[in-house]
Amino acid sequence: MTEIQYFGPNLKRLRLQSGLSQAELGAALDTPVNGQAISNWEREMNHPTYENLIGIAKFFNVMPSELLRTEKEAAVGETTAVLDRIDEYMPKVAEIRRVMHMMGDFSPRQLNGLAEQLNEIMHYFRPYTPVDEDGVPDTDQNGRTITKQSKYRDLPIKEIHQVYQELKAIQSYQSDK
Repeated sequence: MTEIQYFGPNLKRLRLQSGLSQAELGAALDTPVNGQAISNWEREMNHPTYENLIGIAKFFNVMPSELLRTEKEAAVGETTAVLDRIDEYMPKVAEIRRVMHMMGDFSPRQLNGLAEQLNEIMHYFRPYTPVDEDGVPDTDQNGRTITKQSKYRDLPIKEIHQVYQELKAIQSYQSDK
């Protein structure tokens, strides 16, 4: 009988990349298994059934054969897939080059300023923990830290859009003069 190699490390790598515990992965499969089964597979103490192998591949959106390859073998397989899609990638590469050229016109100080502005904008789209005036995180009645959804959800989008439309109308009126 042929020994199955590389499955355990590949399974562990995919599970950790997805931020799942062994129990969470086991429960998420089409045919649920316990966390101990996942642990045994990762340590190559035993191996999944064919049905579980297919379920794991489906869950991680990979081919079953990819679970049994070394990293080098997987990289070679990905190379042919990339070559098959080269026409799709070429416009993206051209866009990246265009942006790189544009960024060459900016000073490091300007780029740092842009990065700070983008970071500030991104704060509106990330979950956050409210803090009081002393910087202490807000907690619920059980003492757990409160995490709120992004501030973006709190923005008055309709009002902002209305002001934008009014500014556009004013700008249009001024350019018609």
